[in-house]
Amino acid sequence: MTKSTKRRRVEKRRPGFYATNKFLVTGLAVAALALICLDFLARLEEQPEPPVASPATKPSLDHTSRIHEAVDALFLSMELDPASIQRDLDQSPARYSVLSEFPAQDLFAGFAERLSRIPGNYAVRLREANSLTVEKDRRPQIVIHFTPPPVLPDGPLVTIIMDDLGRSVLTAEELVSFPEPVTFAILPGEPHAVEVAEIAHAAGHEVLLHVPMEPQGYPAVNPGEDALFVAQSDAEIRSRFDLLLAGLPYVAGTNNHMGSRFTEDARALSPVMESLREKGFFFIDSRTTGQSRVTEVARRFGVPTMNRDIFLDNVAEVNAIVREIRRLEDRARSQGAAIGICHPYPETLAALRRELPEMRGRGIAIVPVSVQLQKQASISGIIEHAQ
Repeated sequence: MTKSTKRRRVEKRRPGFYATNKFLVTGLAVAALALICLDFLARLEEQPEPPVASPATKPSLDHTSRIHEAVDALFLSMELDPASIQRDLDQSPARYSVLSEFPAQDLFAGFAERLSRIPGNYAVRLREANSLTVEKDRRPQIVIHFTPPPVLPDGPLVTIIMDDLGRSVLTAEELVSFPEPVTFAILPGEPHAVEVAEIAHAAGHEVLLHVPMEPQGYPAVNPGEDALFVAQSDAEIRSRFDLLLAGLPYVAGTNNHMGSRFTEDARALSPVMESLREKGFFFIDSRTTGQSRVTEVARRFGVPTMNRDIFLDNVAEVNAIVREIRRLEDRARSQGAAIGICHPYPETLAALRRELPEMRGRGIAIVPVSVQLQKQASISGIIEHAQ
């Protein structure tokens, strides 16, 4: 082996450039990557911003509130008692039912002039007897119906309320054929509820919403899925109740279907009474419990109210019902007025057809609930004035 060969074997290989300068190379690579990222971000910033959408054209002003203000101004000029005004603003067209004579010509002209100042081509027309219709482009927006207040009869008064109506048109037609007015309490959601309300109204009979409410013993005793329950919040009770009212036309007031649990709860009753006060409706307590707080809560909210005196057909037999009708008559003679509640049983219809004319012949006036409430209010006013 030569010396040169030995020298080559023992000499170490010199390290490469990367090995010698690896930290420098890595640093340069990182710096280059950073520059690339910065350049990319700068290019993004230079991109033009997307065009800003031009603001949408504002919708035309809704003048509904101004129309209702004009209606309220008309009522104010007529010096109406707020309790004589019933509002059903959820209907289309919105409806006002007013217990009053038709407005005088100058008041009518003033109302028409106020409407003419509201943009939107509004006009007031006489479409029916005792009715004003506010129209926009000849489409009814509001109907105001005036009913002259009845002459309050002297002597004892009786009101007959028939519950659970709305299932049969034939029953409704039979009731309106009676010579004396029976008050219709219609269950919401029944297949013919709206049609029955229309039949009653056309014949001049008063219509009540028969409000399903939670009974004692629920769920074994079930008032229906649309009922009001004490476990519901105030907002849910109010929403459900207003929805029930909106679904039935010509409502003048309400009474409870079942409700022995619900009517014992003042908190649950409060949103119901609040709604009734706003709409000018009344509440008749069917008294399905001796612990009812309806009267207390209704008075706190200023809602007219009365109580049922007698259930006429707990025993569904004609002679038994006749006895209860005569007991109701005796109650009316002793306290001035009485309310009986019954149901659309064939036996009840037969007993009423037989007894109502005889009751009138014995000096009893058979009247709608609203007449009893008016007489009650007039007596209260006389007492307050005397005090």
